[in-house]
Amino acid sequence: MSQDTVGVEADFSSHSAARAAKERLVRAGFARNSIDIERDGDIFVVHLPTQEANRQRAARILKGRALVEKAKSTGWAAADTLGTHSLLTLGLAALAGFALYGLTSRR
Repeated sequence: MSQDTVGVEADFSSHSAARAAKERLVRAGFARNSIDIERDGDIFVVHLPTQEANRQRAARILKGRALVEKAKSTGWAAADTLGTHSLLTLGLAALAGFALYGLTSRR
């Protein structure tokens, strides 16, 4: 890296999430061949060398979307948990039904 080049990176829990981040960077105008995806144990690190003027924009694209990806994976994990515990799912559905009935039947 030259003196005016800085590195921006973000961690992702899956290779597909890291590839999606790389594609977002490419769509935003960053060079495809300068974006690296490296595996570090169970996480994937997307690294982009860029000019200082573009550092904040690249970090926003990577880190802002990283939060969305983490929330999405957490949501899928919660859905998997509900799918494997049918009694819990049934109880939550009944609770939601009672709450909706209570809100709509008030006069």
